[in-house]
Amino acid sequence: MTQPPQPYPPQQPYPPQQPYPPQAFGPPQPQPQPQPPQGQPYGQQPFPPHAGAPHGAPPLWCEACGAQPATRVTVRGHQGMLIVMRTLTRRAILCRTCGLAVYRQMTSATLVAGWWGPFSLFITPFIVLTNVLAPRVALKRLPEPYGAQRPPLDPGRRVLHRWPAMVILAPMALVVAGLATLILIGMFTDNDKPDDGSYGAGGGAGTVAAHGLSEGDCVRNEAQWPDQDLLKVDCASPRAEYRVAAEPSCGPSDYLLRAEYLSPGAGKPGYCVQPL
Repeated sequence: MTQPPQPYPPQQPYPPQQPYPPQAFGPPQPQPQPQPPQGQPYGQQPFPPHAGAPHGAPPLWCEACGAQPATRVTVRGHQGMLIVMRTLTRRAILCRTCGLAVYRQMTSATLVAGWWGPFSLFITPFIVLTNVLAPRVALKRLPEPYGAQRPPLDPGRRVLHRWPAMVILAPMALVVAGLATLILIGMFTDNDKPDDGSYGAGGGAGTVAAHGLSEGDCVRNEAQWPDQDLLKVDCASPRAEYRVAAEPSCGPSDYLLRAEYLSPGAGKPGYCVQPL
């Protein structure tokens, strides 16, 4: 008996399915990155090393404009109001440009409003000096900022080029210069005094009316006789002109001492002076 024709050819059986490889649970593992060849330098880094943060610390952005590099600074100001006073403090992360703007503005304001009080006279110089030595030095070490997100603060002119510094610091500089000049004049005047023994027994030169003159003292008259302006000098000095004598030794040609020179001295009171 003949079988009828099949409408479809016989199908081949499917091959046996291979088991899936075991999957690892957890986050995807990082793929190894190609390493640069040995001896070849790395390419240029996209950003320079951060100057305001310590090594290994995350970079800091300026709180005012968003630029880098930036550093943490503390700027202070002071206001004296006769009886009360107020100290202002601003702590922020700022770049070089914005930090200098804050430093110059607060320091200039302190030079204007920081003197109006008895205690503020001593606090204001300390505040100004602290700003100069701490935040200003730290900001000057930063390079020029880059990558600003917003317009930076305007630093303006330097503190010494603003009118508060000129009005306040210029008179102070003149006073200091005047004191230094007076000290130098006094030093040169002392050096110009002759070292010829013209100093009295007490170590100083000058009129001795308050101490009195004793027999045997040597004097010099800085006035013209009969006026008397006697200076006690060393008898071995070439400036000595007269010797003080007691009353029994005085003659008609000797010069009698005035009353202010007759007060008791260290020895026997003098009565007149005799030329040497």
